[in-house]
Amino acid sequence: MKWLAVAAALVVAALVVLWYEVRSPTAPAAAAAAPATAPAPPPRPANLGAAAPAAGRLADDAPLDDDVLPAGVMAPEDDAAPIVKFSDAFWERIDETYARRLLGYAADCYQGGKDRKQKLKLGFRFQIVGGQVSVRDVRVLESTLGDAALEACMTRAVAGATFVDRNMPDWSSTAEDEETLVVRISPLKRFGPATD
Repeated sequence: MKWLAVAAALVVAALVVLWYEVRSPTAPAAAAAAPATAPAPPPRPANLGAAAPAAGRLADDAPLDDDVLPAGVMAPEDDAAPIVKFSDAFWERIDETYARRLLGYAADCYQGGKDRKQKLKLGFRFQIVGGQVSVRDVRVLESTLGDAALEACMTRAVAGATFVDRNMPDWSSTAEDEETLVVRISPLKRFGPATD
């Protein structure tokens, strides 16, 4: 028990000394030797070969060459390797990526005025042939919209959705494994009128 009290006293004494050193007004020599501000980077050499852009027009405003794609757009030859059927990447593409794309098609129909908790649940099947993704057999499974015209528009928009995904293998959803899409009004509010 005596040794425990002695060890505790030594720890307390070490903490007091440490606290005193941290709080002391004199700075250590290493901190005093450090410069107050970071040194300025060396000046960049002027590009003497390039002409200055015309006043009022930035060099970025120039149109792109025909063989140059905008930032973030992959060229066809840059496509990633094909996706293996029924792999995790395959199901992520089907369940996540394609669902977001289909929501974009349905968002075009929303004109505002609905409660944020309302939703439309659609059942459908995907068909992928030669990299062409299409949606078929679309039907309403559940709706709390109370607006037949909006339901019909969203159903038509999703049914007409087609896009290209060259990395996906040929595949079709079966009737037993029907895909579902829930279109909630809450994320569509940002696409509606400003007063929505």
